[in-house]
Amino acid sequence: MKHSTASAFGLQSLLFSKEEIATCFLRYPTDRELEFMSYFHGIQSILLPDELLRLRKLHNRGRIGYSLVAILGIQILKLHYRQPTMKETLLLLQENEILRNILGICRVPSTASASRLARLVEKVVKPAALHERVIEAYKEEMNRTVGHLSIDSTTIQAREKPFVRSKEAVIPVVPAVPKKKGPKKKGSPEEKAYLEEKAEAERKKVEYLKEPFEKSLSDLEMRCSMTAKQNSKGKRQWFIGYKAHLATDDFGVVIAFTVTGACVHDCKVAVPLMKMASQRTDFFYALMDKGYLNPEINAYAGMIGRRVIIDQRARRGKAALPMDKADANRYKARSTVERSNSELKDGFLPDKIYRRGSHARYDIEMAILMTTMKKVWKMLLLEEESKAKKAS
Repeated sequence: MKHSTASAFGLQSLLFSKEEIATCFLRYPTDRELEFMSYFHGIQSILLPDELLRLRKLHNRGRIGYSLVAILGIQILKLHYRQPTMKETLLLLQENEILRNILGICRVPSTASASRLARLVEKVVKPAALHERVIEAYKEEMNRTVGHLSIDSTTIQAREKPFVRSKEAVIPVVPAVPKKKGPKKKGSPEEKAYLEEKAEAERKKVEYLKEPFEKSLSDLEMRCSMTAKQNSKGKRQWFIGYKAHLATDDFGVVIAFTVTGACVHDCKVAVPLMKMASQRTDFFYALMDKGYLNPEINAYAGMIGRRVIIDQRARRGKAALPMDKADANRYKARSTVERSNSELKDGFLPDKIYRRGSHARYDIEMAILMTTMKKVWKMLLLEEESKAKKAS
């Protein structure tokens, strides 16, 4: 597939056909190898000059020195081929000369060296910062307002011991003093205490809605933890790992994301995601499922002048409130975030994450970045084709 002009944000590797690139290798590269080369060069194209300079330095331990750019490529390769461990990724690299040529290395590093240098790469390359740059380029190129911001989460299993709060850390619960039911007597101490409690709750709510999304996310549990989900047969299943929370536009492009522990409830992340998305772009509607029923979400949407549409399905024997026809049609656009979740797990993540802690979250964030790049490339190429048709 050939294209006459290059779009913004690292599309150069997509502008050549397989026959043109094959002259650089001993055989024709496969489509998957070409796609990996697109991610490898695309991520380098959005790095700052200072970041590239730090990555291109050789790190010598013994006789062989490896550039951190190649180590970054090995991390991308691990996700692109859905390899669970670094050892299996290096075995794949040893057997494939095309991949070694793309990375620009003659010898494959040992597992210990690759793992050690990967930690240095994580200090330089921040997936969240790169994702923000991709969205900025996407916004400038497309020049569109997001009609529907679809929010959803997906669980990602990890081979890691889940965080469990120790009994010593649990704050002892002091039995509450039973309160009198019914209206409070005017001027009584009970009425005064009730009004003070109500005012404090309202103050905390307003403070939460106005604080930056970084502060809201910092209060959430980020460690590996356990959660239970109800399957299609109505049985509860337990998962150990993390949750990826995504907010996508009408085309499935991830506008905002975060990664938390699996125990974090979806409704606690919706407001920070909306704050993050509103800083990067503009949207009119926020679409969510019944797991996001929370008054704070509606309060924040009303504060910024936007509207939330939540599917209130029947639960616990209570009949659901029917959606009007316009909201039901708009809610169909929420399938974009479900497809993005599916592409994230089926395209870039193994069935189970073997890294632990912040390194596991780093892999998930890098996979979300690659999913976003895939969606953005698709939209930019379609935009180029439509412009070419109009010009002709």
